[in-house]
Amino acid sequence: MDIAILRLIHIAAGALWVGGVYTFFLFVQPTGMALGPDGQRFTYHLIHNRRFSVVLLATATTTVLAGILLLWITSGGLRTDVLFDASRLGYTVGGVAGILTLGLGGLYVFPRTLVVERTMGAFLNDARPPTDEERQTLMRAGGEARSAGRWVLVGLAIAVFCMATASYWSLVL
Repeated sequence: MDIAILRLIHIAAGALWVGGVYTFFLFVQPTGMALGPDGQRFTYHLIHNRRFSVVLLATATTTVLAGILLLWITSGGLRTDVLFDASRLGYTVGGVAGILTLGLGGLYVFPRTLVVERTMGAFLNDARPPTDEERQTLMRAGGEARSAGRWVLVGLAIAVFCMATASYWSLVL
């Protein structure tokens, strides 16, 4: 695959991943919570009908896989002497941050989003208010996803900062 096309895929998918996560956790989720029952219907539509969390997971996976392939190609097969050279260290650190963030998002946040989706679907499809048990499930799963989401935001900020400044690292290291 041409390296320019691979970089384009990596950057475009990464922009969608980062933009989507930041928009969701900083704007959409707090607004949905503030709107109460109307916000629940909006959130359910977003994650169930529009498949928002699935799209974010797919773009995250695409970003990381394209990034690993880029590192593989440009480092001669992930050679450590090349990966840890000052001229490439920013990409390596950013890549590790991205991989860890994908792990946290995919293995911790995403499953909790599925719990929220199933729980909301149960009472919204029946056009009834949530039971106490459903309300507790939403509070637990949503709270856990929000807490982990803060770490996802930090991980993505580190990855973006490192990748954006990687070409300058050799000037200061």
